[in-house]
Amino acid sequence: MNRKLLRLVRRTASPIGLWRLKIIHYLYGIEGVAREIQSLRNPVSAMKAFGAQIGDNTLVYPGITLHAPQEDFSNLSIGSNARIIRDCILDLTEKITVCDEAIISLRCNLITHRNIFRSPLANSGYYPDKKPITIQRGAVLFTNVTVLMGVTVGECAMVAAGAVVVSDVPSWTLVGGVPARVLKKLAPNEHVNF
Repeated sequence: MNRKLLRLVRRTASPIGLWRLKIIHYLYGIEGVAREIQSLRNPVSAMKAFGAQIGDNTLVYPGITLHAPQEDFSNLSIGSNARIIRDCILDLTEKITVCDEAIISLRCNLITHRNIFRSPLANSGYYPDKKPITIQRGAVLFTNVTVLMGVTVGECAMVAAGAVVVSDVPSWTLVGGVPARVLKKLAPNEHVNF
């Protein structure tokens, strides 16, 4: 097989590419599939093949990292016309829901669990925990945002770059900072400079 064809098989989720992913799943489990998905140009069909629910016209850019401790990606649900840009990390220990028309920009992290393993903190009441994350319709997470477990980002909310979101974000607000706090209430058709 020539190199161009081999590269094409590796980088697409064609039936041959999906067959290859199923072999990787058999040999290395879902984490092997997650590593392979990072190199696909359009990983949507591969993610669907392993249990993710993804709507029409949704784009997931290359470089996405899916942490899935179970045997599939069924904890991931993405609506229609949503965008997940490069180098994002989605922790699928618990359910992540990204609704229609939401945008998750470069290097965002959605973390659904806390596990401190064998740290002395485990004896101080910091126990492993997991909770779902919801990004509602039209919400925008700008570059390098971290959303922690149990958070709902409201409809048409904007999260400024570099924010760490530890509590729910109200609809139609701009939040930012560490930890994120409300910076401004938004109105429909308002242009925000920040």
